[in-house]
Amino acid sequence: MKKFAIAIALILLPVHFYPTDSDAKIDEKISEIIDSINEETLLFYENILASFGPHPTGSETCDMVADFIFNEFEKEGLKVEYQYWEKNGISGKNVIATLQGKTDFILIISAHYDTVEVSPGADDDSSGVAVVLTSAKILSKYSFLHTIKFVAFSGEEQGLYGSEYFARNSYKRGEKIIGDIQLDGVGYAVKEDRKVRISSNSASKWIVDMAEQIALDYKSKIDLEISRHDYMGSDHKSFYNYGYEGVFFLEYEFNPNYHTSEDTIEHININYLTKICKLASATLAKIADESIDIMTRIVEPEIGGIYFSGRKIIELDGHLTILIGKIKVRAEIISSKEVQRVDFYFDNRFYGTVYEKPYEFTYKIFAFLNHKLRAVGYIEGKSDDNEISIICFI
Repeated sequence: MKKFAIAIALILLPVHFYPTDSDAKIDEKISEIIDSINEETLLFYENILASFGPHPTGSETCDMVADFIFNEFEKEGLKVEYQYWEKNGISGKNVIATLQGKTDFILIISAHYDTVEVSPGADDDSSGVAVVLTSAKILSKYSFLHTIKFVAFSGEEQGLYGSEYFARNSYKRGEKIIGDIQLDGVGYAVKEDRKVRISSNSASKWIVDMAEQIALDYKSKIDLEISRHDYMGSDHKSFYNYGYEGVFFLEYEFNPNYHTSEDTIEHININYLTKICKLASATLAKIADESIDIMTRIVEPEIGGIYFSGRKIIELDGHLTILIGKIKVRAEIISSKEVQRVDFYFDNRFYGTVYEKPYEFTYKIFAFLNHKLRAVGYIEGKSDDNEISIICFI
């Protein structure tokens, strides 16, 4: 979501405005959060998580890890809950801790706590879980404008099952998720301990922009450069599937111990992991205090259904959205300010504008198979877009 001012004179295209390095204003709250993150805390979590050994989803050991995470969240005074899921004969649970903000907008930091059968998973993904737990420990001592959820998923190794359930449940509840920061494999570095990969789709690039600005403003404290990618292989993809935004933090070097019995704590670079924790937590904290002046959501067609001639006829257990005979779209604009217009796109091609509620648009086109619908809402000086994937037979 583009949460920052746009220059109307520049053909009404949304752009991000950030201070240059010389003009950067250090936020004392962010600086304090970064300084509070240390190697000792991350090593403590890594040691305990690694001591469980392999813990695939569905195992008794995996449940023990979930209980440990639950208790650590609870120690910080957070509201904690299990979210149970079942898919394809496999069952598991997500661990969710909530730091309530002043608004009902939600920002998420997440990792998966399950491993493959043979691996203790020190890097994949106890490193990410250690970051989430450390972030919860530090950020729980502060208050933020928006609500923050610290989430540990299971079922990632089977096919993103836990995060799929979480994202679908959030979508069905109409939750206003700003974005997800997913950490999966962030502790391995031998030669490249000053670089981190961050993956995003086009709609989520603003989060990477924010992380880059944090890395620049606090360079002496974080000492990381960001390499941009669009890799989809982790739980952040579940958020994309339901029209939400998110990014995926991943170590810069390939870990040769990935999915093997050698993925142990001896191969974790704790200094590198600490730097990534600082960057992710600072980015999270910065976004959590940014005002959201506009949010655009495509509410029709609903994700996970079959539509015939503009009407929903079948509910699907998943994120596939199939349209037959007609493409009719309705957008919802969440803003306290006057909405100027909503533009509608099909595969990034502009098709029309609606100026008044209801923000509905019917596409007069012929199309087959996989495509994308996009709506862009505008208020004075700002915009926000939302995109969903569809399969159509028109």
